[in-house]
Amino acid sequence: MPQPRSRAGDNRGLNAFVPAAELFALKPWISLLALLADWVLIAAAFTCAALWPHPVTYLLAALIIARSQLALAVIMHESAHGVLLHSQKLNDLVGQWCAAGPLFLSLQTYRAGHLKHHRHPMEHDDPVVGVFGLGDYPLPRGKLATRLLADLCGVGYFISAFRFARGDYRAIMPRVDKTRGQVLGEVLSMVAGNGLLFGLLSWSGHPWFYLGLWLLPAITLLPLLGRVRAIMEHAGMPVSADQSQNARSIVRANWQTFVFGPHAIHYHIEHHLYVRMPFYHLRSVHEQLAARQLLPAANLYNGYVGVLRDVSYPTRKAPAA
Repeated sequence: MPQPRSRAGDNRGLNAFVPAAELFALKPWISLLALLADWVLIAAAFTCAALWPHPVTYLLAALIIARSQLALAVIMHESAHGVLLHSQKLNDLVGQWCAAGPLFLSLQTYRAGHLKHHRHPMEHDDPVVGVFGLGDYPLPRGKLATRLLADLCGVGYFISAFRFARGDYRAIMPRVDKTRGQVLGEVLSMVAGNGLLFGLLSWSGHPWFYLGLWLLPAITLLPLLGRVRAIMEHAGMPVSADQSQNARSIVRANWQTFVFGPHAIHYHIEHHLYVRMPFYHLRSVHEQLAARQLLPAANLYNGYVGVLRDVSYPTRKAPAA
């Protein structure tokens, strides 16, 4: 069976490189273990908060839970690409009920917008550009700080929710036709996932953890982490048929990728080139591409801090022409 071609436009070097077939092979047990690890980390954070009640413990638990919520969103992302499990039906079921639903998200809606992003990244109607506001980078550091602070305070979440409700993104988001059964399934996954979580926390004697350590991080820390991740991936990048030119990668796992880029999503150039490659193979293909010097050096970073520095400039200083 021929391997999927890279989305490298007319880049001859990348088009000549063909990843080994095993790098496209699905290993569902790795995906399921990753999903289980996310939920175990969430359970561990709740447990620590219960055993050692202290403001510092609560803050650390909230950060770990928000990071794990981001990790669940990446699992949803894998499911949206159909590379979580072999069976499409099970792929969608697990993605919706175990990842998207607990975050009050629809896998089908996300998939439609995300696949459109992959077809034409950084175009004016790219949903990722619209939702995360990636079209005006580089920008003054004061403005960047304001955006990040707004997310941290929950303001960014409610502004985004208001814009969705008002229909601001209707022109760029693909229409998704769902049956009543599909809509009901999505609602049930949201109610069941959050109901079970609230029930377990109430049974353990800590019902307020649901509000303070699940919902509150989801509307404050999670949007902050998600924005930093999105900025790293595409902010300030040009429109190009060669998708190695309009994405960035963090070249190795570190504490920053643990927080902002779980499940190897920080190998983002590689993901855009090979959208049908599961996350657990992205490091291998990165190493092969890097060894052949097929990745744009300017788009490779050691961490997210360097990206934030490069996509912003001192407030009183205009960017170089």
